[in-house]
Amino acid sequence: MNQTVMDWPDHLTAQAFMGLGKLENASNQGAKAADIVRRYALLERLAAFDPVIVGTLPLAIDTPSSDIDILCEVSDFDAFQDVATKAFGTLEGFGIHARQATPHVPEALVMRFDLDGLPIEIFATNRPSIEQYGFIHMLVEARIIALLGDGFADQVRRLKGAGVKTEPAFAQILGLEGDPYIALAEMAALSPDQMREELGLSE
Repeated sequence: MNQTVMDWPDHLTAQAFMGLGKLENASNQGAKAADIVRRYALLERLAAFDPVIVGTLPLAIDTPSSDIDILCEVSDFDAFQDVATKAFGTLEGFGIHARQATPHVPEALVMRFDLDGLPIEIFATNRPSIEQYGFIHMLVEARIIALLGDGFADQVRRLKGAGVKTEPAFAQILGLEGDPYIALAEMAALSPDQMREELGLSE
């Protein structure tokens, strides 16, 4: 799936979400999360696995319970588990478990722990990080918010505050049919004009 469309402005391309820039400039909570990632050198410790931060924090649609989500590309799960356990195994709340493959997501390892009171989740699978659904969804959601504005983002926050997951919240507000995770991912290849049309926006 081609999630990088050349005619989107630079701040809405995949490259804009590399590193900590989006996270630290998203909100006060994002800045706090970026500081934690930097102080504990999380991306450096995971550098061999192409780590990318995703989720609601870089989009400023997080809730008080939101975590820092990091995607990794892993070809050898045993080696990754060994590296991760040595790096993070003594941290509060550390746990790691295998996630079985689904029709759309390959087998993965999911690792969780807490840093300075903020939960961290690392999702590792054998797919390039920016081709994983977590990244594709974030990119599409950023584009939708950019087009629909703060009012739409507020609606997402309210639904999330009521316990609705991010992708179902987007789908509910937009009236998307079918599996919300698939429906959003399929919007990744849309150009700005196509996205506007899909969202029912007029020029």
